[in-house]
Amino acid sequence: MGSGFTIMKIVLVMLLVEIFIMLGFYWLDVQSTEWQLALVDAVLLTVIVAPIAHFAFIRPRDRRILAVMRELEQAKLDAENAARFDALTGVLSRGALWEALDSEVERAKRYGSNLACLMLDLDHFKTINDTYGHPFGDKVLHRIARVLSEHCRTNDHLGRYGGEEFLIILPETQIEGAITFAERVRTAVADTPLDQIEERITISVGVAQWRNEDGSAKSLVAEADRALLEAKAAGRNRVVASRTV
Repeated sequence: MGSGFTIMKIVLVMLLVEIFIMLGFYWLDVQSTEWQLALVDAVLLTVIVAPIAHFAFIRPRDRRILAVMRELEQAKLDAENAARFDALTGVLSRGALWEALDSEVERAKRYGSNLACLMLDLDHFKTINDTYGHPFGDKVLHRIARVLSEHCRTNDHLGRYGGEEFLIILPETQIEGAITFAERVRTAVADTPLDQIEERITISVGVAQWRNEDGSAKSLVAEADRALLEAKAAGRNRVVASRTV
């Protein structure tokens, strides 16, 4: 429909230009043979109509096509970002976390480098939601995610694993360094004030190190999760390292 309508407009312009050329020949009383007139007519028609068609019809259509392509590309990027990042906290989504962890495990296998991860859970978060409401609980999650992000290195991967649980992937890190990092993060969270209330929230942290004999991203997360359960069972607000390390 669009291209056909454009052709119709170009044909209309050609007819109008042709009329003016013929009138010009008549007014100027041009004397020439038929083939010479046809040649001059064709040249004039091309010279006049081509720029008009290009700037009046083709270029605007091309601009519209480019605009649509840019919109489609932006929509694609927006969709990819929506899938990659958690909408509430702005950190990586669970799916993006697994992609990053699989990539880091493969890199650790290839180069024999160290790799550790932290599983973190906000203590008594249900009480926060029940007491102050879910909108306030959402603000707490966003605030804690910012605190965690501020302590991560540029090559670390922080994401929301689910609910009030976060996972931090630490490339090039041994278990001792991961435990030190976890204690630093735990203290920072405990020292973070929450708007409108005096109480603070704490976190429990499970730490695990990737072991080459297992070679599994799932086993690494499972070890960190088991250590997290031990931290919660031991009274919360503490760091526990996996005993299988």
